[in-house]
Amino acid sequence: MADPGLPPFMTASAGGPPSISDGSFAQSMGAFGALLKLQQNISERFPKVKVPWSGTREFLKASTIEAIRATSLYRFHMEMFREIGLGNMQLISYAPMHYIFAVPNNPVCNFYPALNNQKVCVATTDALHRFFREDLELECSVEEIECIKNGNSACKFKVDLQPISAYQVMLDEYDKMILSGVRPPVDDNELKDRVRALTVYKLLENGRLSEIGTAYMQFASTIKVDEKKFDPPWKLKEELSSIAATHNTFGGAFGAMAKTVQSEQNVGVVPPAPVVSEETKKLQEEAKKTDSFAELLAKMKKNQ
Repeated sequence: MADPGLPPFMTASAGGPPSISDGSFAQSMGAFGALLKLQQNISERFPKVKVPWSGTREFLKASTIEAIRATSLYRFHMEMFREIGLGNMQLISYAPMHYIFAVPNNPVCNFYPALNNQKVCVATTDALHRFFREDLELECSVEEIECIKNGNSACKFKVDLQPISAYQVMLDEYDKMILSGVRPPVDDNELKDRVRALTVYKLLENGRLSEIGTAYMQFASTIKVDEKKFDPPWKLKEELSSIAATHNTFGGAFGAMAKTVQSEQNVGVVPPAPVVSEETKKLQEEAKKTDSFAELLAKMKKNQ
């Protein structure tokens, strides 16, 4: 039985990459050391990058690849994966709740110089799953669909979000007001943007609550979650970049940066995840196992 402390891509479970011992001893040892270093980087970084729902909402509501790439969350995600050692990842395809990321010249493939005609990037697949599920609180499935070691030009990964999980994070109180037929206290431009996003996600249809929207609102009425609000992990870096851009001298910029860093260090740790009741947890577990809203509603009515 594998040590439970090992990451998925270092166990003998089904779906893992082939053994690194298929090459020479030196290659095998080099690959093993690189995998350990990669896992260490992931273990050190991931617990520190909890993202508030406000940051994830901006990402989810962006309805084009260009708009997604412009979000702070996307830039943070790409930079963090590059610093960890997972290569220069980029979003290449998008549909609501479905994303395809590509990694040209994927360094993970270099861990297996003697292997070909197979997909080997379970490390990247695992990291994507952890990032979306643990740091963004989005239930999802992640699959490597193309791999350089399998003859493709780049390694590609498909991320599919679980709809109910995505809706729970994406919709704020103003969105729920719109779905309830009540105008929120926002201007016309913001209202149009919100309606557009709700339509893209098929919660509204021709300005009216869709069948999916109706089902979700019935489900959401049973979920009581206290959303925790805290600064996103990219806040400090963005503030430092802004300071550097607005000061004419190094001394002035350095002083302002030092004050900002000291202030951030005194803030404290990231708040824990939202606390939910046992009844709500049961509903959320049912939601994870349910592919359609009709099935979910049937389960809910049965349990009433």
